[in-house]
Amino acid sequence: MIIGFNEEKYIKLQSEKILERARKFKKLYLEFGGKLFGDYNAARAIPGFGPDTKVKMLMSIKEKCEVIICIDAGDIGVGKIQSNSGLIYENEVLRLKGKFEEAEIKVAGVAINRFDNQQAALAYKRRLENLNVPVFVFNKIEGYPDNIDNVVSDKGYGSHPYIETTKPIIIVTSPGAKSGKMGVSLSLLYNEIKRGNKSAGYAKFETLPVWNLPLKHPLNIEYEAATLNVADKNMIDPFHLEKYNVVAVSYNRDIEAFPLLKQIFHKMYGNGAIYHSPTEMGVNMIGDCIENDEVVSRASKEEILRRYYEALVDAKTGKLTNVGVNKINYLMSQAGVGKEDRKVAELAKEQQFDRGTHAAAMILKDGTELNSGENGYLTASSALLLKALQHKLGVKKEVRLLNPKIIEEVSKLKTDILKDKEFMLTLSETLIILTNSAGGSGYLSKKAIGHLIDLQGAEAHITYIITPEEKKIWQKLGVNVTMCATIK
Repeated sequence: MIIGFNEEKYIKLQSEKILERARKFKKLYLEFGGKLFGDYNAARAIPGFGPDTKVKMLMSIKEKCEVIICIDAGDIGVGKIQSNSGLIYENEVLRLKGKFEEAEIKVAGVAINRFDNQQAALAYKRRLENLNVPVFVFNKIEGYPDNIDNVVSDKGYGSHPYIETTKPIIIVTSPGAKSGKMGVSLSLLYNEIKRGNKSAGYAKFETLPVWNLPLKHPLNIEYEAATLNVADKNMIDPFHLEKYNVVAVSYNRDIEAFPLLKQIFHKMYGNGAIYHSPTEMGVNMIGDCIENDEVVSRASKEEILRRYYEALVDAKTGKLTNVGVNKINYLMSQAGVGKEDRKVAELAKEQQFDRGTHAAAMILKDGTELNSGENGYLTASSALLLKALQHKLGVKKEVRLLNPKIIEEVSKLKTDILKDKEFMLTLSETLIILTNSAGGSGYLSKKAIGHLIDLQGAEAHITYIITPEEKKIWQKLGVNVTMCATIK
């Protein structure tokens, strides 16, 4: 992979800036936006920025950090999915807790935010308590956030629990956007001040959008494409421009919330502004670590195209409105790309037309183009995987990597016992049979498994909607997969 970003420089600069901000306060509540573990979106859009770069950065200052994980009470019990992990939010919270503990960063507890006697939230609280996880309930505040006098009072923030922490930097994170991280942070900040710690403070850890890149830079446009579900919109920060005469990029939610935040800070601290703009509130050194803008711009445009196909699928399945589809089309025009620029998708569509059946295509990192279709016992997706492995092995299509006897037994199970109407091996079943075929005399099958790692960085497109489980398998293999909005 041609990289355009200096990860080592970023880890150094970002950690230094966080520590510099923390030194201004006795305790810093650091709201952490974006995904901490497995940020594949940033990794795809910024070649050189790894999925766990932010974790590496935190590891360099872990002795000074402690974590609070927030979840909105309204997101509990409704099956809301975290897109990267595929887990519902309730389970994603526990996954995050485990990940932090693996990294030897203490988790102070879980904050259930905006609680309004939801039964699902109460059940989740009991579940956490049974797992010996410290859990704190933050009740919904009447008139939040506009009624400042009530919000910043003992009846508002002051009615919330205080979470005991011992480190100077408290990371406030969540499974996803709009989980109430800011509200929890400010509640705790209020209670710090109420306890006499007037040197406690607040800041935001930012990744995207990048404040010191142009508003219409492909990487900033990609941020809007990645947040279609919450309708974020990049904007020039008017407060930063007025105060410092410096053009800086922020986004609508931060800009809209800032006047209220200033009032909240004023009521907490009295005279004297802590921050003069949303940009000033954030800590983001991404822009300073881009060393090849052309590489990052190209990668961002490719990610915008992937988001286009994802938006079409989400619209087809009811997860996104036509407004979102219209917006991704607009963003593509802003970035100067069209759907025909995703070459692998065009290849797959051609195969579907030629074969008259569902098809799939892949472009390997070396530029090799592969295609496949359904063949009676393999889905197009499964056939594509085997086609790619055959290519890596340098064997002909006729050389089978799956043991026919195992296929026959699986076929009997699915059709005779499970009463499936048709027999098609899913991607996971194909991988399992491939692994079983590697035993005994299955030398080629065993060798093929070793070539799975060579698929990393490949682009793939499938002409129907695959299951979330199948998509996750492709992602784990390191393949950037998109699909058409056709339900198989």
